[in-house]
This record gives sequence, structure tokens and C-alpha cells, in this order.
Amino acid sequence: MNCKDFREIADSYLSNELLVETNHDVLRHLESCAECRGELAGRRELREQLRVAVIKAPRSRIDPGFALRVKSSLHQQAFGKEKVWNSLGLRMVFAGVGAAILIAVAIGLTMQNPNANQQIAVDLQTPLVEKNVSLETLWIQRAAFVAAQNDALEDHKHCALTHDLEENPISLDKAAKLFGTTNKGLDLAVIHPLREAFGGDAKFLTAHFCLINGRRFSHVVVQYRGKVVSVLLTKREEGERVTDSEAISCKNAENFQVACFESGSYSVFVVSDLAESDNLRVAKTVSPSVKKHIEENNSDV
Repeated sequence: MNCKDFREIADSYLSNELLVETNHDVLRHLESCAECRGELAGRRELREQLRVAVIKAPRSRIDPGFALRVKSSLHQQAFGKEKVWNSLGLRMVFAGVGAAILIAVAIGLTMQNPNANQQIAVDLQTPLVEKNVSLETLWIQRAAFVAAQNDALEDHKHCALTHDLEENPISLDKAAKLFGTTNKGLDLAVIHPLREAFGGDAKFLTAHFCLINGRRFSHVVVQYRGKVVSVLLTKREEGERVTDSEAISCKNAENFQVACFESGSYSVFVVSDLAESDNLRVAKTVSPSVKKHIEENNSDV
């Protein structure tokens, strides 16, 4: 696959419309082409901005009276007097229509401005979610992941580097009692494999549980080759389990690198101003240990 071929199917790739074999061709091309990774990142970010704008737009809000009338009308047309139509059915109708509109508008906008927001790096993996998930659900899940990723970057800057959080962190032991046993011992799951792999190049600095932008993070701060590195674990908002994913570089912004992987109900981010390869090396080193820790300590309050 060359760059021209990729650009012709990029939107279909983002919409999860390609065959498995074609997806593999896309991923192989993206691994070796930074320009196409940037273009795909721009298209994905533009879609997300559009999705948020549509959701928040006053015109997108359904009048409760109108919704009730539509529900009643559909009920009568489909089932007569049988009381089997419910709000879930109505939401499915609206979700299908809404997703179709979002796709059409997003594709039109990305064709007009395919290079928007190229500074944001691309997640090279297709979301690891359950099969037969609706496109709307897929978008919501990825939007939640992008939001968590951005919060992880903010947490690294405002907690690990400048210590200017609005709310004071608490210990991982206390967080284990309040929010689940996954917090307890996470610091050991991070620092032990780093010390085994890198010896004196890896040093433990601190560990705590903090809140930023309303999101809770288990936060382990280490030093690698003189640079401060944050390992941040947060529970996925949609509450669904995912197949374990390998650590990859998923974002490059403001001279910071973000690597990420997912396990069980959690997303894990590794953030630093190391070179991309070094930051990813840290993420891949801690990934097996952190995944094992999540599996063995999955009690959530």
C-alpha cells in the first residue's frame, strides 16, 4: 500500500468498514509512514471535534414532547396496542440516524481539511472491543479513551512535574480502601520490572492516587535516565472489559510522549519527555507486570 491508496480508504478505516486483510495493510503502512500517521490523526481528531460539537449543539437536543409523540407513533405503527415498544428501541432508532448523519458530515469535512491537527499522534491499533458493537458505541468508547489520554498528559504535567493539582493526592493504600484493591501495590508492579531491566537507570520517586478534570488516576512516578516518567492507571468509563492490548506510542504533544495499553477494565498511560523510543521501552517493560497486577487485584468499590 502506498500513500495515495491509504488516503483513498482512510475514512473507511476510521469507520471500521474495511476487510480484516485491508486493515492489516493499513497498519503495516502506518508503521513506516509518519506522514500518513499524522493525516490519520488529523482526521480522527476532526471527527471527535465534530461529534462533540453536534452533541452539544442546541439544535441536536430532542424536544421531550416531540420524542414522546414519535415514540407513541412508532409504537402504534409497529405493534398496534401491544406494549412491547420501549425506550431502548427508540434510542436505537435515533442512534442509527444520528450515527449516519455524523459519518456523512465528518467525511465531508475531512475531505475539505484532511491535514487538520496533524500534531496529534495516531493510535495504530483498532479499538479492542467486543464484536458486533455499533458504530456509535465504538465512537463513544474511543472518545472516552482520547479524553483519558489527554487527562493523563495533564496529570503528568500538573502532578508529577509542577505539583499544582487543585485537590491533594492520597496514598495508594488509602485509595485501595476507597476505590478498589487494584491501587494497592501498583508501585511495586511498576518499579520492579524497571529495576530488573535497567538497573540504576530506573529510580522510584513517588506513588499516589490523584484527581484531575474529574478523572481518578493511580499514579506512579519514576525516573528513567534522568527524566521523570508517569505511569498512570485509570478505570475505563464505559465499564466494559477489553482484550489486553500491547503497549504502543499513542500521542505526541507539547514535547511529551504518551504510550498506552489496555487491560481488563483499565487503560494505562506512560507519559514523559523522553524520546519516543525510550518512552515506549518503559511502557513495554512495565506492561506485563501491570497487567498481571490488574488481573490479580480487580476488586473495585
